[in-house]
Order: sequence, then C-alpha cells, then structure tokens
Amino acid sequence: MMNNNKIVFLEFNGIPGSGKTTLSNNVIENLKAIDYPVESYQRFIQKPTRKDLKQLVKYLIHLKPSSFRMGYLGMMYLLTNRKINCENWLRVVSIIILDDLYLKKSIENRAEVILVDQGIIQQLVSIMYETELVTDRFAKKIIAHLKKRVPNLYIINVALDVTDSFDRLNQRVGNISRIQQLNRKNGIRTLKIQQKNFDIIRSVIRETGMASMDINTHAGVEENVLLLKNFVLGKIL
Repeated sequence: MMNNNKIVFLEFNGIPGSGKTTLSNNVIENLKAIDYPVESYQRFIQKPTRKDLKQLVKYLIHLKPSSFRMGYLGMMYLLTNRKINCENWLRVVSIIILDDLYLKKSIENRAEVILVDQGIIQQLVSIMYETELVTDRFAKKIIAHLKKRVPNLYIINVALDVTDSFDRLNQRVGNISRIQQLNRKNGIRTLKIQQKNFDIIRSVIRETGMASMDINTHAGVEENVLLLKNFVLGKIL
C-alpha cells in the first residue's frame, strides 16, 4: 500500500557533464508515467541572481526563521574556505532557500517526490569552483544539520570520468558553462579539482549517516532510471 503522507527529496550532485539533469528529468518522466506526484524543484524556486533582486527579497522575507541557521553555517563555510565573492553569497542564499523549501514541503505532509539537480551539496562544491577545499568543518555542520531537519532527503552521487564529462559538456548547446569556455587541458584540470572536492563532501555524507546512493552514468540512462525509480518506490510504498 502506498504511504499517502510520504514526501521524498532526491538531491543529485556531480561534476558538470556527469548527467545529473538528464538523469533527473528521465526519473521525473518515469514517475509521471505511473501517475505518482513528482516535480523538479525549479517549479517552486528559481536560482537567485543579482539581476532579480526583487525575487531575491521576496524569498528572504518568506523564509522560516529556523532556516537562517543554515545561512550562518553557509557564511562560515565561505569564510573558512576564503571564497568570499558576490556569486558565492548568492549560492549561500540558494542553500538557505532550499533548506526552507525542504522544511516547508515536509510540513505539508503529502505524497510527492521532488528532484533537485542543483542542491545544497552541489552548491558546496560550486562555491570552490576550481580551487581545492581548504576545510570541511562547516560542510560537516551543514550536512549534519540537513540530516536532522530533513530525514526524508536522499543524496544521489552521480559519477562519470572527468574526460567523458568534459566531452559531454562540449557537445552541449546553449547555456554555455564556464568550463566549456576553457581549453581541454584546463577544463579537465578544473573538473579533477571539482571531483576531488565532491569526494571529500561525499565522505562527509557517509560519516554523518545521511542516506545516499551512488550512480555511475557510464551505464545506460534506462538502467539508471530504473534503479532510481525502484529506489524511490521502495521509500514511498
């Protein structure tokens, strides 16, 4: 019997080009095919930008006060890793907004699956971009805080060889990323640094006991979608 009061969050993370968005979109389509309520988080929020300060202020006004604890941890993560700039402040805001979304949707207490392919874990690594993580102290605090607040959040670690990821990125059209603007040598170097940072964060995820699942997108899309679909159904039935 299906648990009609069960919400599940799937948060995907991985280096650019590893297949996060393709995988999450296909999982959405498969769950919709069996008439289960499923959405991408982009339906609920948009990534804050400097160009849309009105939208940014609207989000901040409606945040639950408890979400500002996540904001404090995010700011300390920036400070201890010496990565203070405007784009990273906006990433911290994204972390606060996602934390708030997880809590509010959990309180609604209804059956639904929400997929997030630019979530809190992804933001922690994106903040570093092409520099190595200095300290994971506040990453540990953020993940432990998240585990406590959102027990129905599952982290999907998407993996793909960095050279394959770079080649996939360069086949992408529209929405050109910073890595696509680099030559092959520098692009692969940047992806290797990001992969090392993901490995550190994923180790923290395991240490905290947060539920996670590893997916290698060398396997076919259909195979991985079926794996994730069965994983989700095992949580909601």
